[in-house]
Amino acid sequence: MPSSPNRRPTVRDVARKAGVSVATVSRALSRPKDLKKETLDHVLKVVRETGYRSNQMAVQLRTGASRTLMVLVSDITNAFYAEFFKGNEDYARSRGYILLIGDTSQNAQSEHDYFGMLSANKADGLLWNVDATPAGLTKAGGVDPLGGHPLVLCNHNAEIDAPTVRIDNDLGGRMVAEHLLNLGHRHFAEVAGPLQHDSIRRRHDGFAATLEQAGLAVPVEWRLGGDLGIETGQEAARQIAAMDRRPTAVFAHNDATAIGLLHTLLKLGLRVPDDISVVGYDDMPYARAMTPELTSVRLPRRRWGAAAAKMLISVLEGDGTSDHQIAIPPEFKPRNSSAAPRPD
Repeated sequence: MPSSPNRRPTVRDVARKAGVSVATVSRALSRPKDLKKETLDHVLKVVRETGYRSNQMAVQLRTGASRTLMVLVSDITNAFYAEFFKGNEDYARSRGYILLIGDTSQNAQSEHDYFGMLSANKADGLLWNVDATPAGLTKAGGVDPLGGHPLVLCNHNAEIDAPTVRIDNDLGGRMVAEHLLNLGHRHFAEVAGPLQHDSIRRRHDGFAATLEQAGLAVPVEWRLGGDLGIETGQEAARQIAAMDRRPTAVFAHNDATAIGLLHTLLKLGLRVPDDISVVGYDDMPYARAMTPELTSVRLPRRRWGAAAAKMLISVLEGDGTSDHQIAIPPEFKPRNSSAAPRPD
């Protein structure tokens, strides 16, 4: 598709015309001493010809890049992200970068504001840890809202062609199913989040596929769901308690939901795990402080954060890893909220 005459040139346009990589253009603008003189002169000549951010280029040639990574999540108040941010921070600082952390609230205006900061060179690249697709970023192309800055995804997104560092949620779902099957369970309920989110759908798919291999499935009436908060678990517990025939085990798609479920089942007179086993997901610190302690899937969030920051810096510094897709395996943590079912 031909470029619109009103479209601002991007770093990709410069790289394409100069016959070099995006990383080489980035180095020419942020760390010119890293390039051979002939390469630098050629890239800067193309920059001038294309008119790519000429004012910002002058600033960068004087001061260097911002050495800042932007990290965006959907809800900065969610304790889930604390260890992820710590991993980002530790690795970024070890390489001389700092973090700019933002909350999109899955709001297009918030995204636009942060993307504007990237275009203004307030950060060198973006870590996107939101299940939704960033506004304006698809394989179809068009105007680049990031101003040519590199992007690393922290969840798989079929609409965007970008390096990705994610948790292997398919494996996490399989781990839950294998644990419950090995305990002898054959009757399962599932409290899932929105399946349009890749991370949620993958844990569901891994769980369902493993049950299917054993000739089993979650009945439609035992597929419960919501926004994966404590209230979702409480409502699921009330629904389960009211059933004439109940599952012997429940897989809740995060620990907050599992805890709401567990507490409400106990209040309604159902013992965990004697009457029903409960398995959560995420292994938040409070999972080990529950009574009974919550069986859960531990997501190595600090390692995830460090790997994501490493990937983005690798793209920025051009070491050839920009096409990588990394899936980090979780760990299964069996505790007292799951046990073998009582004999029928």
